[in-house]
Amino acid sequence: MATRNIPVLLLVCLRLSGIALLCILWEILPRSGLVNPTFFPPLSAVLQEVAALLRDQHLLGHTIATLWRVVAGIVLAALLAVPAGAILGYWLPGLAAGLNPLFRILAQVNPFSLMTVFLLFFGIGEKAKLIIVAWVAFWPLLHHVIGGVQNVDADLLKAARSMGTSPSRLFLRIILPGAAPSILLGVRTSIILLLAILVAGEMLGGLAGLGWLLHWSSNYYSSPYATTPIFAVGLCISLIGVALSAILRKLERDLFFWKPLESAWSAAPAPRTLRSRPNRIFAVTVLSAMFLLLVAGGASTSRLSKTNGSFSGEGDVPPPSASGHSGHMSHERSLPAAGQSGHSGHTAPSASPVQSGHP
Repeated sequence: MATRNIPVLLLVCLRLSGIALLCILWEILPRSGLVNPTFFPPLSAVLQEVAALLRDQHLLGHTIATLWRVVAGIVLAALLAVPAGAILGYWLPGLAAGLNPLFRILAQVNPFSLMTVFLLFFGIGEKAKLIIVAWVAFWPLLHHVIGGVQNVDADLLKAARSMGTSPSRLFLRIILPGAAPSILLGVRTSIILLLAILVAGEMLGGLAGLGWLLHWSSNYYSSPYATTPIFAVGLCISLIGVALSAILRKLERDLFFWKPLESAWSAAPAPRTLRSRPNRIFAVTVLSAMFLLLVAGGASTSRLSKTNGSFSGEGDVPPPSASGHSGHMSHERSLPAAGQSGHSGHTAPSASPVQSGHP
């Protein structure tokens, strides 16, 4: 059944039905008692916690820190993978075929197993996080660049050479645009993996980012639902991953308008109105946002990393000099007093045992 035979409104409802069903079950099951609401809070409580994190715990700042690391790591990986893939795919195809097994082995290496090595050589600062992200993004990008360069139309290359096009101009005008869809596909397929690896890296070291906020939320209980902060931060991470994938899909549709879209209901490509030129407005907007994020995100991340116990609830995390039982003590400190409701980290400043870094 092709999508053109389905009304637009019905098609939208069908595509959103799974999400709506998940949200309904998420709200009903904890409140009905079928699952323990202490450890699986309802969706409404999670959304309220998201609002509280935005208001009190710099959720927007931590989101900017994570996005800055993702964008910076992808840009660094692209600066290395695009020239290397173009050289191997076009000028040295035999070497690319010989190194292909090695590239596959390196791409399959679990980044978590190398994370300790990266932290050992580069410390727990921003350098290690950016190198981890660049390592994860480099191999998919290299694979797609080599494949995209080798799949460039041979007739275009012959026509360009017959007109005396220089190698540099051939690369910029023929090879790179021809491989651009494959490059964007490599970025899109690796973006979720990048986000997961980066969150894990932020949990191991640093004081800014959604990974650090997720680690902090595991030491901070709210009432009456103990794990609401964990679900709130996890929901934000999931929505960011979905948003990044959707942005890249729209870029692919707008820039590479000659490629047919695949239908979700049929193996045949979905019909679409062809345009004579690409829609560059959205692409320029995305590039401008990336540039602004690269410029301002680093300063925001550095300022947020220097924040130590200056906002409510951050003092619930025990200082490094605490004893071996500090994890259990932090849970006890963050529990609300008898008869007290709400969020222990969002109430009066006296609820936190550490204020502005002083015991």
